[in-house]
Amino acid sequence: MARFDPDSYSGLDRLGRVPLSASFHFREFLYSELAVHHKLRNVPDKERVDFAIEAGSRLCALLLEPLQARFGRIHVRSGYRSRAVNAAGVGKANCASDNDGFHTWDHPSAKNGMGATACISIPRVSRAIFAGTVPYEALAWWINDHLPDWSFVEFFATADHSDEVCFNLGWHEISLKKMVTRRGGPQSLLTRMPPASERKANIQTLLDNCAV
Repeated sequence: MARFDPDSYSGLDRLGRVPLSASFHFREFLYSELAVHHKLRNVPDKERVDFAIEAGSRLCALLLEPLQARFGRIHVRSGYRSRAVNAAGVGKANCASDNDGFHTWDHPSAKNGMGATACISIPRVSRAIFAGTVPYEALAWWINDHLPDWSFVEFFATADHSDEVCFNLGWHEISLKKMVTRRGGPQSLLTRMPPASERKANIQTLLDNCAV
């Protein structure tokens, strides 16, 4: 049981101030347009706050921190979703019917255990991709080759996010190792992974144009 109750204002304030890693706090992952629209509170179940903090900390420390250190500021578009908020988006806002262990951090996945996912973009990388300087797949290859703890990567179609290259990035205690894209139609990126030499060249182009 967490030492504070997010159902109270003081508890919610304390939850928002919890550091999940060196650069990220829980507050950044709580805001949800879906929750605002439907007038729902987007907070973990009070008896599972510590579980959500642990899952979010793994996501931030193992995936988001090294990604931000290499490519600059990460824009968090969607992070934590309560079960109630997620249910409000099923069939309306592209929310999966079961997001436990993904966006719903306080409940484990039935197959992959504890987990956390965030939908993010990286402005520096988005600008380079839209300028035609580097293919978006180079970012996928960098994640695969440099973040051993990644579990789930999903790039969204351009029409969904016309001003950003957005993607879900997730960690699980039992890794899923699923990397898909919806840019140009749903398909697995891993089946399209080029040979190591070509992958290295794409990654180098990405680093030359986007690395901090």
